[in-house]
Parts: sequence; structure tokens; C-alpha cells
Amino acid sequence: MHRLLLEIPSRFETDRLVLRMYEKGDGEYLFALLERGNNRELLEEHLDEAKEVLTLEDAEIKVREHAAEWISRERFVMGIWHKENEAFTGEIWIEPKNWEVPSFELGYYIDPTREGEGFATEAARRSVRFLFDDLKAHKVIIITRDTNEKSWKLAERLGFKREGYLRECGIKNGKRWGLYNYGLLRDELEDE
Repeated sequence: MHRLLLEIPSRFETDRLVLRMYEKGDGEYLFALLERGNNRELLEEHLDEAKEVLTLEDAEIKVREHAAEWISRERFVMGIWHKENEAFTGEIWIEPKNWEVPSFELGYYIDPTREGEGFATEAARRSVRFLFDDLKAHKVIIITRDTNEKSWKLAERLGFKREGYLRECGIKNGKRWGLYNYGLLRDELEDE
């Protein structure tokens, strides 16, 4: 079936979270998260939006671009909201790598002030189900810096296998970092 004809949900829930496609007006939540504390500084090396979204208008444009990408099936970017207080907590993004396989890359971030509460794991786990159940993925990959221990440990918690390591392929402020490549195949997905 052609990807534009896939009937896929634009919203789903976990025990504590709502993950959904961005909508008109969501730019204020993205902008507020980036402006809170030192989030922009903490996220800028992992998230392009931290460098690109500098105003509320930039944020609204970005979420509308993400909504258009969802509809065209170019990319699937979702905001993560906490159910209890409706606080914007982070973002999940899914990049189609090859629709013929089909394979996808999964990425995520959580407001650094909410790290350690299990939200990233909960959101990523539900996103993996979305990938295999709704997008009919054969393979999902996660690429993360070797210096981002929380991210690569999350991949391993979800059952991803480390498939490769690009050593010292980047540098920031004189410190070198590499990239871990993780993969999960449909038949490796653990039943919940």
C-alpha cells in the first residue's frame, strides 16, 4: 500500500502520557520548553530545533511544518504531554529511512528537568509499537552519541541491538564523540 494511503493514528496514549501530531497553537509549548531554565543550551547539541527556534513565531512555524510532514508521510514528529497536568514534556520524531524495507529512525528528547521519571522510555516504547503496528516497520534504528549514556541505555532497555560504532566522528569544544547505531527488527520485538 502506498504510504499516503496508510490509515494511521495521529494520537496515542500511555499510562501517563499523550503523544500526538502537532496542531495549530502548539508552538507556544515548544518555545516555552526551549526557553525554560537552560534547556536550550542542554538540547542544542542533540536537537536542531534548539538552535533554529528562537522566537514564538519560529516555534509555531516549526510545529506547522511538522504537521505537514506528518500528512505527507515525510516525517512523523509528535509532542509528548503529561496526562495529569497537560505539561509539554518532550518530543518524539520518526524519520522514514526506506519505505521499501520499511525502515525508520526513532529519536526522542525529554525536558531535561523531567529526566529520570521514565517518560522517555514510556514514550519511546509506545512509538516503537506505532512503528511496527501502524507503519508496518520491518526495522527501527536509533542513532545516538556515545557520550549520551541516557539515550543509548534507553535503546538497550527497549531491546535494540548495538549494530555499529562510528568512533570519534565529531568534536565539540575540543571533546571528541562517536555514534552508536542500534537496530530492532520486527521479529525481535518483545510482546508486552
